[in-house]
Amino acid sequence: MIEELEKVSLLSELSPQQLAEVSRFCTPLSLGDGDMLIRESDKIGNDLYLLCAGTVEIVSNGNAVTSAEVVISKQDKDVFGEMGWLTNAPRTASVRCHGNVQAVRVDGLALREYLNSHPEVGYIVMRHIALTLSQRMQGTDVLLKQILWNTTL
Repeated sequence: MIEELEKVSLLSELSPQQLAEVSRFCTPLSLGDGDMLIRESDKIGNDLYLLCAGTVEIVSNGNAVTSAEVVISKQDKDVFGEMGWLTNAPRTASVRCHGNVQAVRVDGLALREYLNSHPEVGYIVMRHIALTLSQRMQGTDVLLKQILWNTTL
């Protein structure tokens, strides 16, 4: 488990001892094609998911603005569920497995307690969460500009 955790950028800077401590509240998951890692609008959003191997699709239900399904593909070594973990808000999209997937479910409440009691680890993890959110916002900004450029408002 520790070998998988150290490969994910969120935890890559942690020491072997810190990884061992975090691994106590991690559960390995083996999923198949079409399995859902996260379901949109799920109100229980405390857990984080680390994609260790495989590919997932980020899927959103349609509404007045978007089509019935918006898909973005992500490959291994990524984190999912960070928004729900940070805000306790319902999940904003589903994460569907494309082929076989190896992932880790991190108990979000246990992680939060651990980070509170280990601020040096908390700083590292939260910096990586901030970087992940920043990169995703930059990607969203590019997509939004493309949509607005090609749309008559």
